[in-house]
Amino acid sequence: MTDVVVLPVPDALSALYLVPALIPAEEAERVVDAAVARHVAEPLRRLTRCLLGTAGLAVAVRQLADFAVLDPDAPASVGELSVVAFASRTVPWPGPVHEWVTRAGAAALAAELNLPLVDCFSKNMIEAGEALATLPGSADLTSVAGGFRLADWVEIEHIEACLITRGLRRFGLPELKVDQVPPDMYPLWSMMLVAIGARVHEQLRCYLRGGDPGSFVEIPAQFGVGHRDIGAAYGLGPQPDGQLLPVQLSMEPVVSGATLGSYLSVDSPAGLRSVDHRRALRTVLSGPGVAASGAARREQRNRRAAAARTRAEAAPSRPQT
Repeated sequence: MTDVVVLPVPDALSALYLVPALIPAEEAERVVDAAVARHVAEPLRRLTRCLLGTAGLAVAVRQLADFAVLDPDAPASVGELSVVAFASRTVPWPGPVHEWVTRAGAAALAAELNLPLVDCFSKNMIEAGEALATLPGSADLTSVAGGFRLADWVEIEHIEACLITRGLRRFGLPELKVDQVPPDMYPLWSMMLVAIGARVHEQLRCYLRGGDPGSFVEIPAQFGVGHRDIGAAYGLGPQPDGQLLPVQLSMEPVVSGATLGSYLSVDSPAGLRSVDHRRALRTVLSGPGVAASGAARREQRNRRAAAARTRAEAAPSRPQT
């Protein structure tokens, strides 16, 4: 085992959102600018409007022929859909600014038109109000340091006994994975992965704040995760010190087709038997507000899934060509 993990620093970060709206191309930027002025809070409002029309936030009206982005079950015979596409591609900044401004533009337009927006990274359809609530300056984040909580941007997938994050790649980081997780430990390890991700993301942000970043950054391979990390990941405010759960990270190369990627693998803490491991996890995750936050977030996702099903059932059938 090494003492550090070496992570590549991306040359650029990009984001892409869609709003299914009928707007003339020549009016799109003007409409979006007015929507941002009405629906996005400072300090993000001014930054988004300044970047509008640049590489930092490009807006275009497109005909979307591939409905798989919006609906994987859509028949191949459906007609094209007009969408307003919001895209950014920027050098890495010390913070997820590329995601903030791109989501801000799309969510503002969606709120103006009472429509949902599509996050093309996660392939999820999001309600406009929910998307705006994840951005700096929103009422939900007034007490959150930096106006950012990683839990709003990361989901957890499980494949048999393996849990994998889905969202860290937005910010130029490898996804995290942990193997051999029993089903009754999924909720605990899901929260732990988000907390570990928040620690790693903050280390990358600190590195980028130094200016003129190189091609690689070294982070500690071993550290302890506790209440403070979970509080930062979920926006719970300062948390008291408590037991730390030791974790070890290692890079795990993955080949998918012709693409070479990697995961940050979370190894089980050395010297902890299974029963001790569970007890330690439960102790770390029992801090004030932590359990309540996890339950509230699960309930929010349940409501989101129910709303998506309701929209699908109520939507008129698409015309056949």
